[in-house]
Amino acid sequence: MPFEYLREIAQAQLPVTVTDEACIDKLRVLRAAELIAVMLPGIDASEQFARVLSLTPKGRARLEQQGEIKPI
Repeated sequence: MPFEYLREIAQAQLPVTVTDEACIDKLRVLRAAELIAVMLPGIDASEQFARVLSLTPKGRARLEQQGEIKPI
């Protein structure tokens, strides 16, 4: 699930580069939901990788609601 991946991202030292295509698809969903700031590859790019830059305030609030992270 993309939300579970959001938890993993919250634990990571950002920015982080992602090369797994299934994870890149999850990042597309999380970006569409405005939960992360990410640089994504074009659909026809020869190299598929993404760079996760940060959680958005909305993403952080979502994790706080779920008790996944503590408020700042």
